[in-house]
Amino acid sequence: MIINYKFSTYNLSYYHLLLVLGLGLGLTVVVVVSIFFQNPSFSQLTNNSQEFQTTKTNVSEIFVLPFNDTNNDRRNPVEYVFNEPKVNNWIISIYNNLSYYNNNDSKTIIKIKEAPPSEKFIELMLFGDQSKGFIVSVNTNDTGYMRMYVNNQNGWSTDGPVTVSHANVQGLTVTNGKRIVLDKLGLNGFDVGSIDVYGKDESSMPNSTFGGSIQFEVLSGSLTESVLYYMPLVMIVGVGGTVIFLLFWKKRN
Repeated sequence: MIINYKFSTYNLSYYHLLLVLGLGLGLTVVVVVSIFFQNPSFSQLTNNSQEFQTTKTNVSEIFVLPFNDTNNDRRNPVEYVFNEPKVNNWIISIYNNLSYYNNNDSKTIIKIKEAPPSEKFIELMLFGDQSKGFIVSVNTNDTGYMRMYVNNQNGWSTDGPVTVSHANVQGLTVTNGKRIVLDKLGLNGFDVGSIDVYGKDESSMPNSTFGGSIQFEVLSGSLTESVLYYMPLVMIVGVGGTVIFLLFWKKRN
């Protein structure tokens, strides 16, 4: 009995080891393939006299601006130009980790623009004093500049990212880090060509920020083009194959 018990324990441990190895192999394959498909490259960041490194995949693009870039004035914004416009279906997540001076004019202005000659843009104004005011405006060729949402008190939050998204059917949607504040606004399509960031109306005004950074994560196109979309399927196949192998091995022994 003692011999049989030890033998069974040995087999059980062996099966567990194979299962762990199978799962580990599956995860390793997913991670390696994901890294392989990522394409770190360079996009032009204007008004900064340098190439700006950003992380890209088939469906995503991430870039970070340091606080000093948000202290430019409206005539000289920092402009991030995408190599290819983000067409129709996209979502931009904005992680605002900036430290603001405590005055009424401290703010960050973000303009999401179509490529020229289009005059369409979506403008976000995130005030950084104690009010945390939040204003969302749009500009189109037909209607001109219009403010669509104004909240002068606790208008945005760092609990989550501020998001701006557009879809062919749903139109434009904006969240403030906690909830939706603008939903299903029709713009007759919107292709993102660039993003402008600045913080001062005039160059003579005091700086808005003194620390931190602001990060932009842009998703566009079909998520099925991303290898991460298939991770659940890869895991199911990997685990299922390992279990079938173990059952077959046990049956033979």
